[in-house]
Amino acid sequence: MFNYLSLLAFSLLLMASCSDKYNELDTDEEIPKESLTMMPLRLETDVKTANIFNMVVFTMKDSTIDELKEWIGLPVKYSELDSLFWEVEGSPSRVNLLAKGTGSLSLKSAWGHYFYLPGTYKTYLSGYKDNKRVVRDSTYIKINANADFLNVDWNRIDNINQNTGYTTNGTLGYQFRILNRKSGNTVYSGLTVAFDSIDYRQNIINLGKKERDALSAYMTKLYGNANFEGDKELLSEQFKQLFKADVAKDEVLKIWKTPKSNIALLHLKNDKDEAFSYWVHAEPAAQK
Repeated sequence: MFNYLSLLAFSLLLMASCSDKYNELDTDEEIPKESLTMMPLRLETDVKTANIFNMVVFTMKDSTIDELKEWIGLPVKYSELDSLFWEVEGSPSRVNLLAKGTGSLSLKSAWGHYFYLPGTYKTYLSGYKDNKRVVRDSTYIKINANADFLNVDWNRIDNINQNTGYTTNGTLGYQFRILNRKSGNTVYSGLTVAFDSIDYRQNIINLGKKERDALSAYMTKLYGNANFEGDKELLSEQFKQLFKADVAKDEVLKIWKTPKSNIALLHLKNDKDEAFSYWVHAEPAAQK
């Protein structure tokens, strides 16, 4: 089955912890501005609205630094910070934007991020010096789910045969990958999951279960409860009726139906508990 999938290299940001004061993210109005010496670093996005699995670019801007000189001005000015973090509200991990080493400094002033679920997200920028917060800003981004399946519109499907990863910069602990394929006149899409903490060069015990649980939970959040599950014979029969692509599988676990897509959680058994033994398979729904 998915032996044609290859692991992609993702660019992950370093993560670290910071002062408990970081938890005061949403209390700007409670802190007298005159009591703080704030640095004029602001958080911006290239768009205000995007679709799931479409990149949103975040940037840091300082109004006192000429845009043409930001590449050197920002690192110089903000090298004095002890820490600088970015966070998506509700995510378990924070993203470290400032890394210091012996004789070295790295400041990430722009980064891409993908959101997997629709909603309005608040993200925060927070910087500390001498245990005091001196950078504080936030911004909202509205995420929709308007495509036929994830970011795929069946009438103009692209990235055929390209296994594309969509980074969440370590904020979720896992990342999704989408592979679009075409067989004859049938187009279809596959979704797999990769976990940030797993070394895929090793044989991982219970990896399949982690994949199954993550994919099932995600599809349920996005599309609601499955239309068919539990009865193996019914699932097998429904899969034959709803899907056209010939894909290798041992088991159909769940099937979702939307107005534009038929979606199934599939399992291919193996002896080594390899990556991608569970995946989501989707095809266009028959139009009435």
